Amino acid sequence: MTTENRSTRFPAGVVIAAAIALAFMIAWSAVHWPEMAPTIVTREAGGSHGASIIPRGFSASAMPVTLVLVSSLMAISPWVNTKFSSLTSMPMPRYDRSAARVRTATQAGLCLVMCAMHVFVVGLHTGSETSALTLVAMSLGALLVLLGIYLPIAQSDVETNDSWLNALIVAQRSMSRSAGISMVVVGLATIAGTTASPWLGLAIGGSGAVAITVTLLVASLVRAMRLSRPRHRHP
Repeated sequence: MTTENRSTRFPAGVVIAAAIALAFMIAWSAVHWPEMAPTIVTREAGGSHGASIIPRGFSASAMPVTLVLVSSLMAISPWVNTKFSSLTSMPMPRYDRSAARVRTATQAGLCLVMCAMHVFVVGLHTGSETSALTLVAMSLGALLVLLGIYLPIAQSDVETNDSWLNALIVAQRSMSRSAGISMVVVGLATIAGTTASPWLGLAIGGSGAVAITVTLLVASLVRAMRLSRPRHRHP
């Protein structure tokens, strides 16, 4: 099978995960629809602004629509990469089996979080948003664990004529394992913190993910600059 065929093949894992999540959201909305208040007020009227009122139809459809949009982008991204590469002659990563597994795992984690968010939003109309918030925090921890496990294999195999860009790719590869382990630790800490308070779990997960991402980016840039620096040979 050629690289181009792999890049444009049907992303079955992404579509299956999205279909399961969408079916759950629709079923959850249908079951709880009679219990949902027709509208909820998220902000009382005051000063120069009126009250913010959200109808249950919007709340029941917000996350399903978001899921469809995100999943569509995930599904077509390999095809977009291939077309962009052919139009610009810029090398792009291959969409091989490892990339497919990473994309499917990421989609599964995002679906889990969005399903939890849907339960939370519907809970705002039924008065059960507190317990749903715990589910959101737990799903965030699970997503971080998934990303940490699959991060080390989500590596670019692109080679370019730019020595600095090649050095950046090498630097990112060398740090991906430690970043993945850190992400798993933060995910587990998020789940553990959620047992005490969902807000604590969300704080741990959100701040930890940002810290790991920023650290990985900065460290990769510094290491890339060192690798790409020309070495002077002494006579």
